[in-house]
Amino acid sequence: MGKRWCLVLVLWGDAYSVAHVNALAGAALTLSTGCAEVVLLTDRPRPGLDIRVRAVPIPEFFDRPEFRRGGYVIKLSLFSRSVLPPDMPCVYLDLDTAVTGDLGRIAALVQDRNDIFMLPPGNLIGFGRLRRARFRLTRGRRMAVGNSSILAFHSAAEPNLADTFQRLYETGSGPAQVMNNDDRFISWFGWNRIAGVPSRLGVMFRREVLTRGRILGWLRNRAPWVRARRASIAAVTFNGAEHKPERLAALPDGALLCDKRGRSGRWSRAEIGPLKDRLACHCAAVVAGDAKG
Repeated sequence: MGKRWCLVLVLWGDAYSVAHVNALAGAALTLSTGCAEVVLLTDRPRPGLDIRVRAVPIPEFFDRPEFRRGGYVIKLSLFSRSVLPPDMPCVYLDLDTAVTGDLGRIAALVQDRNDIFMLPPGNLIGFGRLRRARFRLTRGRRMAVGNSSILAFHSAAEPNLADTFQRLYETGSGPAQVMNNDDRFISWFGWNRIAGVPSRLGVMFRREVLTRGRILGWLRNRAPWVRARRASIAAVTFNGAEHKPERLAALPDGALLCDKRGRSGRWSRAEIGPLKDRLACHCAAVVAGDAKG
């Protein structure tokens, strides 16, 4: 058994349901090693919640209308000390994410209390020395911005991200370009140490499955090293309105998937490999949970 860690989820409004939370919690507790607890930050009581999930109110500072819009600043509450177990690595997942393997391997990325991991920018440079040099040279005006759908961090980080945001917001001293967006603030806060979640552990569905060319997609999907890497993926996030679990659950095998950027792929085992079966299982669990609720 590996290091103990905590799964953190956030639920506000009505875009997602308790079924999404229960599907994630159930899969994490079943497939993962070392998961000590699942914490849900929520804006109100949620009937039907899995009894293994500890529900806590979103801290009052973050639970305000202006933080629920646009860049979803409300999500930064997940770093609040008051809701997290002390001195423990944490993994955060957006609710439109599927657990497909051992999340303990994502938690194990956190070796120091000030480590932060998030999905990297969608380019070849990602996070790293070049991006950090550009940040320094531009005094923070240019930086690498990751995606916070999958995060790994430590509850004992010092300084604390949520505390830092609150102080900057209340004093009006934070950089305007980062204060209205969770992805940008996290990337700015951790500019000198943030790292990408490796694609062998966590990916975006659209980046992993969709391509701009069918021939390129066909070749990539059948490459042995791609198949081997997909077998080890622990979390896949369906960010983007086109590809939500409820929609995917209703599709037949082989259905064409498209996004707004002209990328496409097939919802099929032949294209995605065995990972498709795990994704379909998650989608079915969400739909079944909603039907019960």
